[in-house]
Amino acid sequence: MKNLKNNFIMIAAGGSGGHLFSASAISSELTKRGYRVILLTDKRVKNLIIDFPAEKIVFIPSDTFTNRSLYKWPFVLGKLFLGFILSFFWAFKTRTQLSIGFGGYPSVAPLLAFKICGSKILIHEQNSIFGRANKFLSLFADGITMGFENTKILSKMTNKKIHFYGNPVREKILYYKNSKKVINTRNITLLVFGGSQGASFLSSIIPNVINELPEEIIKNINIIQQARKEDIGKLENFYSDNNLRYQVKEFFYNFPEIINDSDLVISRSGASTISEMAIMGKACIFVPLPSTLDGDQESNAKILESSDAAIVYYQDQLKPSILAKRIEELVSFPEKLYELSENIKKFGNEGASLKLVNFSESLMSK
Repeated sequence: MKNLKNNFIMIAAGGSGGHLFSASAISSELTKRGYRVILLTDKRVKNLIIDFPAEKIVFIPSDTFTNRSLYKWPFVLGKLFLGFILSFFWAFKTRTQLSIGFGGYPSVAPLLAFKICGSKILIHEQNSIFGRANKFLSLFADGITMGFENTKILSKMTNKKIHFYGNPVREKILYYKNSKKVINTRNITLLVFGGSQGASFLSSIIPNVINELPEEIIKNINIIQQARKEDIGKLENFYSDNNLRYQVKEFFYNFPEIINDSDLVISRSGASTISEMAIMGKACIFVPLPSTLDGDQESNAKILESSDAAIVYYQDQLKPSILAKRIEELVSFPEKLYELSENIKKFGNEGASLKLVNFSESLMSK
């Protein structure tokens, strides 16, 4: 039986739901094993941590120099310094044996502070390309785990630390793993979302796509769409004016259930999204976010596209007529939806959480 009194493990994850959802899966497994989890993150994910399984959640100031003008650099430095000091306080207070980072610039200060205080460091790279934060942190890491098997190796030195376990997914997603949905071409549910922060591009193009679809297809479609707050009114007006069945919200708290009920998904191609769609076997059209610094979403999408596990369109090349034609094709020939569903399952790894936590425990025992 573990001594739980000082059995803390720190998790650093920030910036987006993609980082947070994998972290949540690991935190849940750690909690089951008797560890006390402290999460260090930033306020951008405040709406996503309502049921995060941690004993303590700490919001730390954080920022990045990327796309910041020179006159803002002192403010960035100030935030980073405050974030480091706060992280150092919690590192000293909890004396964690292990700290786990899931990428994003908010993870840098906590992991460095906890490393200085004697904690071992494990970083998990979810994408098929190492992000900048994880590239830097790999220099100090005691272990590195990957979500994609063919992630580009950083160097010969870090290669020895790297293990492939896949991306952890939330228990709520795993619950629907074996759920099989029979596709009814007269009642197709189309799910559109752009990650935890929404996607203005998808909100702008989907109404134009609907206008390009034949009437017999439109009347059989039910649209569920996650959108930014400022886009919701326009979308609701359009769908209502065109007599469409729809739900549009900024955030769905029953999202795993909604994914399960969908027949076709149009979304960005973040690692967490791909992993969850793979576990649930969903036919997907991915539109990679073009503004990611490292091109990780495009790289993720290309891997699936090359295995016929998803359809991929790049934002700068996508026209409403092209997307409408593909939706019409998939809805008219549901066997294509089934084929995509089966192929994407190959990228799911339901045992990722267990493997990653087992590896975490092996690091602590060394």
